[in-house]
Amino acid sequence: MKFEVIGTDTSLSARPATIAATTARRDVMMRNFILQQGFPDAPSALRRRQYAALTFQPRIILVSVVAGILFQSAAVFAALSGLLWLSALFPKLNSFSALYNGTMGRLPGAFHLGPAPAPRRGAETMAGAFALVIALLILAGFNVGAYVFQAIFLAASLAVELGGFCFGTFAYHVRRGNMKFALQTLPWAR
Repeated sequence: MKFEVIGTDTSLSARPATIAATTARRDVMMRNFILQQGFPDAPSALRRRQYAALTFQPRIILVSVVAGILFQSAAVFAALSGLLWLSALFPKLNSFSALYNGTMGRLPGAFHLGPAPAPRRGAETMAGAFALVIALLILAGFNVGAYVFQAIFLAASLAVELGGFCFGTFAYHVRRGNMKFALQTLPWAR
């Protein structure tokens, strides 16, 4: 008995084109994320390292949000709120950047994080406000409201991690009247 696969390209010639297209899309997504954060366009050789450095903070936030949701901990959300607002108000004292620079940033060729530009600080402020609202809702016993805000916060955190889209910086640019720029920095925009 012989089986035939129909409609499948088994040649390896299609693979390099697919890999190149995926790499190009990822490079555009990283570029747009960096611009959305308020940083100037980086050369392609530097872009991956800068993107990795800039997504360090959102990864910690994502882990904190998941922990806060699992334990329904007002303390986790309150602490996260305080760290985010401290980072927004005093960019040179950003705990997330200090942690990155002291660990991953020490590796050879790593990107060094400095004070965050205004769009990133705006996103930190918004995330800090969300975390504070969640902490207060948990403390007040408004579970449904806490779950709604937690779901939004989790979705926004996952959007950064999985799609290179920061809702906070996007909203910052829209609020400043830069809708065209905000749309140009969407992960899928060219």
